[in-house]
Amino acid sequence: MFKKWSFPAFFSLFLAISLLFSALSFTFLKDSKDLQTNAVAREERVIVIDAGHGGIDGGATGANGVTEKDLNLAVASKLAALFRMAGYTVVETRTTDVSLADADAKKGHVKQSDLTNRLKISNQYPQSILISIHMNTYPGVACSGLQVWYSQNNDLSAELANAVQGGVKSVLQPQNNRKTKVAITSIYLLRHAENPAILIECGFISNLEECERLATPSYQKELALAIFTSLHKKI
Repeated sequence: MFKKWSFPAFFSLFLAISLLFSALSFTFLKDSKDLQTNAVAREERVIVIDAGHGGIDGGATGANGVTEKDLNLAVASKLAALFRMAGYTVVETRTTDVSLADADAKKGHVKQSDLTNRLKISNQYPQSILISIHMNTYPGVACSGLQVWYSQNNDLSAELANAVQGGVKSVLQPQNNRKTKVAITSIYLLRHAENPAILIECGFISNLEECERLATPSYQKELALAIFTSLHKKI
């Protein structure tokens, strides 16, 4: 036998269910609104990914003969793809093996012209974050591990640098105890950046073991994913 509900009891149950439904609806709408807001924020935030060197400027040469410019582009391209998939607007300073120097740059000023043009690309987007990809080298010593430099012109730069340094250590390089460094007088891009900016030295290509690992597409993907995940949490 089913219990016969009195009107007051039925009304109380109906009211409770209505309030629960309203609460759930509010939560769902709020979560949806938050997702939409985050999506808009991602679309407005321009990620400028700079593959260091290029063209006549090969950068450092690895222990196995690989050139830094090629490794930079390989990692930068994979990182750019991840940001695009996540809904960010991405600008790459270069997507092929080219220099960004002006065609009429005088001898002795080509490098400066290249750096100036990279900086212009980043500074033209008010909501941009600059991520410059490089490889490290220190011949004669078995140094290894990623290290991040950051601009002192924006407080967010240090947060992003620390996020990448810590994120990569936790998932890829547990023995890496390097600390982030502020670019005070060195690194032109970071010194003159108007927006948050970091430069990631992905590893030491003077170290044969690490150089060969950095030249492997699978490791490049792992590294790009670790960098992306670390930054995505902070942006």
